[in-house]
Amino acid sequence: MNTETANDEFYTLYERNVETVYQIAFMHFKNRSDAEDAVQNVFLKVYDLKPVFDNEKHEKAWFIVTARNHCRDIMRTWWFRRRSSDETELMYNQFDDEEEGEITRVLMNLPAKYREILYLYYYKEYSVKEIADMLNMKESTLRTQLCRARDKMKKYLEKEDEDFGQKRYFESI
Repeated sequence: MNTETANDEFYTLYERNVETVYQIAFMHFKNRSDAEDAVQNVFLKVYDLKPVFDNEKHEKAWFIVTARNHCRDIMRTWWFRRRSSDETELMYNQFDDEEEGEITRVLMNLPAKYREILYLYYYKEYSVKEIADMLNMKESTLRTQLCRARDKMKKYLEKEDEDFGQKRYFESI
């Protein structure tokens, strides 16, 4: 295989998976710069390892698991745990649709395990079985976490509605 063909294949692989890898990383780090670093590192790993995928589903699963594992490894480091919370800027204003930005903001306030499964289930439209296989979990455990994630998100939105209603009431006085 010549270099130009290999580069074209790598670019195609990158184009198909960069958004998914970025979203997984952003769900973990909650900021653009760390997510972009993670994307770069995952694709460097692909470039070095040159994994062979059975099909497109296997490819997607590999990227999701690799991105997730990379993010978890970084989050365990001394450097990451000691960083100032001022260094993480949340990116809620990146959405044109106000409702989509609001949902993302609420999603980012959930624990990482819930963010990840909600993203895979609702945004990437994987089935419970597919997600359980990817994340090496029992389907029943995943269903329970999905239910808890929905409940937490619902409670958070309801609380904000109550708070917003109070703010609007006080603004009118």
